[in-house]
Amino acid sequence: MQSGTQLSTGVRPRPDDVRPQPDDVHHPKRRDRVLVGVNIAIGAIVAYLMLFPLGMLLFSSLKDSETKLPFQVSGFTLANFAAVFSSKRLVDVALNSFVFVVGTVSLALVVSVSLAYLFERTDIPGRRFLAPSTLAPMAVPATVMAVAWVLAANPTNGPIAIVIERVFGLSIDIYSLPGMILVAGIFGVPGMYIMLAPTFARLNLEFEEAAATSGAGWWTRTRKVVLPLTMPGISAASMLLVVIALEEFAIPAILGMPDQIFVFSSLIQASLQPPSGLANYGQASAYGIMLVLLSLVMIAVYRRQTRESHRFQVVGGKGYRSTPVRLGPWRIPVAGIVSFYVLVAIIVPILTLVWTSLTPYLQPINFDNLGALSLANYGAIFTNPNLTHAVVNTLVISLITATLTAGFALWLALASTRAGRLGRGLFDLSFLVFAIPSVVLGMAVLFLYLYLPIPIYGTIWIIIIAFTTRYIPRGSRMIQTALLQLDKGLEEVGRVSGASNTVVLRRVVFPLVAPAVSSTWLWVFANSLGELPIALLLSSSDNRTVVVLLWDMIGESANYPEASALAVLLLALSAVSVWWVNRRGFQQHI
Repeated sequence: MQSGTQLSTGVRPRPDDVRPQPDDVHHPKRRDRVLVGVNIAIGAIVAYLMLFPLGMLLFSSLKDSETKLPFQVSGFTLANFAAVFSSKRLVDVALNSFVFVVGTVSLALVVSVSLAYLFERTDIPGRRFLAPSTLAPMAVPATVMAVAWVLAANPTNGPIAIVIERVFGLSIDIYSLPGMILVAGIFGVPGMYIMLAPTFARLNLEFEEAAATSGAGWWTRTRKVVLPLTMPGISAASMLLVVIALEEFAIPAILGMPDQIFVFSSLIQASLQPPSGLANYGQASAYGIMLVLLSLVMIAVYRRQTRESHRFQVVGGKGYRSTPVRLGPWRIPVAGIVSFYVLVAIIVPILTLVWTSLTPYLQPINFDNLGALSLANYGAIFTNPNLTHAVVNTLVISLITATLTAGFALWLALASTRAGRLGRGLFDLSFLVFAIPSVVLGMAVLFLYLYLPIPIYGTIWIIIIAFTTRYIPRGSRMIQTALLQLDKGLEEVGRVSGASNTVVLRRVVFPLVAPAVSSTWLWVFANSLGELPIALLLSSSDNRTVVVLLWDMIGESANYPEASALAVLLLALSAVSVWWVNRRGFQQHI
């Protein structure tokens, strides 16, 4: 009878997953007020993390501080900007930065567009192996990549340099602007490929078929149909890579250091931590402001490109199909070219790094030297008390940073999609951090906590705060993508059933978005392991990380065998983290 009554009245049992608890039934308004209070507190923390470093950077740039800290000088002045713009070094650094950025973006663009087209639009053989292989630099911290290329292409005993000289009679110098562009371009390929691959994958083949019916050849179809239709995605990815190249520090610093080739990011670090002489805090801040303004312009262009991309939509709801373009007799040669790129750009530098880590001193790769290989460098590393301390610091910093970032990013993503204009405003505010290069952010955080009466300078907490500030914008956009895919009707069902907002979030939203949050956590953890410029500027004897120790080994003692062993350990830890992210099927969204 009971079941018959339910059927006749149309009443269905309330779902267990949204059934309100007794406390929620009696005190829903109180819980919602608590939630509002938590939102206000988190919003204030996020605004503090974003705005105060920018304010301190601007404050410092207007102080004639030179060797003094900015808050030790009274009054304001534009002398720092006048000195920067009247300096002969500005022209050289600006030109180096321009050539470095344009060259890096151009190289990464050509390679990533070619790979995206081949892997997503053609029947190239070996795709299952080649596509993941081209993404391998994602698992390599920039510092490790730079060290690997120093060992692989140095003119003395680098295997790539030796082969080129013997085969072509040409000598190459990795310690040069072209060398910096080569390594940074290869390092930028995976990020651009991830952004461009969906664009090529969704391109409707009917457009190419229509052009082919009109008698257009492959090159004409590619030039007049494929590239114009994918241009919005290409230009947006290029603008974002410009920002990334502007802030790139490890590669230009390590490869440009021997010949004193500076770009803006390496010059700022050299001004704050000169090998000899005194730091000039005021001019370093002025350079930082200039770099932020350049990045803001590129970010604005990027956002405009992504907002207007709907005008170029090429996938409709009817008749869409994606059939691979057949390469015919070119299948094997094209696969060979891609395999050669993977070999030279990725495999040889990493193998050279591993080889050097097993040798007592720098020596070329050949069978005669196999007898000298040993694990002595790893033994020296593991018995080094400084390394043990640095490893603990690195793991603690990465774990806490990933946890804080995932929490703040989840809240920002929720606020942007469900908290109205204020939430969207805070979400957009966080986008400003995209325009702050990491070396500039490290400098701003350094000045801020030397000024504020908060005793965290010289501890791991100042690095954690800086890392969290850096990764919150990226993490929030990753989680926002997952939230936008959720049907709000799921939450409405819970509210109709009598559940409060708190219960709906806990029982409905959080379980559905948990995979994106965990993937964001892993992504931040992996990137925190190899973050150099911030850790370098904020490091002391008590809070040094593994990547800072690696920098010291290269710059101070030039002990490349032991540095290589340390780099291999860092690479292994980072690779495992990135592999775990990819295993969960996660793609980075910005």
